[in-house]
Amino acid sequence: MSHMLNAQKLAQLAQFHPNLRDLWYLVAAVTFSVCNQPQEIPKLYHYALMLQNERSTKDLLATANKTCDLLRGEQTTLRPIIDQIYSQPNTLQQQLTIKFREALLKIGPLAALPKSINVLSQLRDVTPTSLLPETTPIDPWKAAKGEEEACPSSQRKELADTGAVTQRGLEHWNHLYTKVSSRIVNNLNSSYPDLWYYILVHVYGPILSYDKILSAQETSLMVIAALVPQDVNPQLKGHLKGALNVGCDPETVEATRSLAVTVSKWCGINWRTEVIKL
Repeated sequence: MSHMLNAQKLAQLAQFHPNLRDLWYLVAAVTFSVCNQPQEIPKLYHYALMLQNERSTKDLLATANKTCDLLRGEQTTLRPIIDQIYSQPNTLQQQLTIKFREALLKIGPLAALPKSINVLSQLRDVTPTSLLPETTPIDPWKAAKGEEEACPSSQRKELADTGAVTQRGLEHWNHLYTKVSSRIVNNLNSSYPDLWYYILVHVYGPILSYDKILSAQETSLMVIAALVPQDVNPQLKGHLKGALNVGCDPETVEATRSLAVTVSKWCGINWRTEVIKL
């Protein structure tokens, strides 16, 4: 699979807009993922990791070239190299890695679960061992018999009270859609009651309203990035406005939309009509 990102494009993304200084890599990663270009995730991730150490140099292009050189080698030789570089990752690198995983998970119900699986696998394969999530082996046969936990290492395993999770999802929904909330809910419910059930109980409750890693504002920007390549202006329009309702400023919302459009064009995405703006 050919690669689209080179050092020049990485540097372009990193300085795309000052409001996205700590978000550009997540916006770009989500957009590449929805465009089904998982091979671009390693470069984005490692470039962002390097910048946590080298931001003071302000030499974005040199760091981008270093990133490309690092990832040019064979996969079998890459692991010991990145483990040596990041044997003691700093706090920013730890937080960045966790946010990367969360952003790529949240696109699952928005753009297809297989894409989340593929990009998270790509990310895992280039994540330093010191930054991998702590996991324990799972025996699905024993778990099915109730002999062990099915999801022992999940960030969300403490959310056993499904009623409370659904309530949180509904509160997030109302905050996002405000005065048009009832109209949208009943439109979905009249299309198929189980569509509204799925959206609330399985998407907004446990996934989109979960804010322990990405804030409500950050999640809204990830949703915008995920919708831009899909040519779904009705949904994008609602989430552009919804981002304002949860506290994002208009300039950041437009910067996110614009960066997602740029990445989508690199991926060869064509739209039937112009991508809607605020």
